[in-house]
Amino acid sequence: MKLIIACILVVLIAGPVAGQEYLPLETGNFWSYIADGGGKEMRVVVDQVPIFQGTPYEIEYTISDDNQGLINYWTSGPDGDVLLWGFLRDGWGRLYQPPISMVDAPLAVGDSWTTTVDIYTLPDTIFMETVDFTLLVQEAPELTVPAGVFPTFGIGFLDPFATTQSTGRYTPWGEFMADKDIGMLSWYSLDVGIVQDDLGRRYKLETYTDHPVATVVSTWGAVKALYRGVD
Repeated sequence: MKLIIACILVVLIAGPVAGQEYLPLETGNFWSYIADGGGKEMRVVVDQVPIFQGTPYEIEYTISDDNQGLINYWTSGPDGDVLLWGFLRDGWGRLYQPPISMVDAPLAVGDSWTTTVDIYTLPDTIFMETVDFTLLVQEAPELTVPAGVFPTFGIGFLDPFATTQSTGRYTPWGEFMADKDIGMLSWYSLDVGIVQDDLGRRYKLETYTDHPVATVVSTWGAVKALYRGVD
């Protein structure tokens, strides 16, 4: 009997941890945001695509004032890590080999990590440069946004300016920066995703996969055709 109880406790303790992700990736998952000034943004997980030796998920911005049609490529690690493989927007983009480690779980304020990355241009996949991307956990607030109250970790680049040298006014994941002088900061919540972004214009989570509202998600079949054949 003691052995059975011990086994049950192990399952109860280990079970929730195994499934935890800072960016839940499954086809159909979505996040809807309200931007400063009242703008809307919808991000939807589409299919997996072959890039280098991986098959990351694509997240498409189906509704957005600044990023309509943007696609970026992501994977999640077994311990909650989040990896960025690149982006495509308006017929141009970047690929990263290896992918940039955007979240290196477990997280604690003050943690930092660096990924040395070869950058390739899209759509021609020509080598561009090698860059060190260093990220830092700056804070761990409990954020109140339209979708609710969430414990979060605020993660940003140690040198935001250096990360935009090859993309101009765009983040490494392809989003437009309303103010290039403001550091890129994203607040992640476990098993939810990005609760808030600050790119000079702040985006706050309104609804997400587990808390849907009556809304119509734009189709993304036409945009999918843009990246077919990227490998």
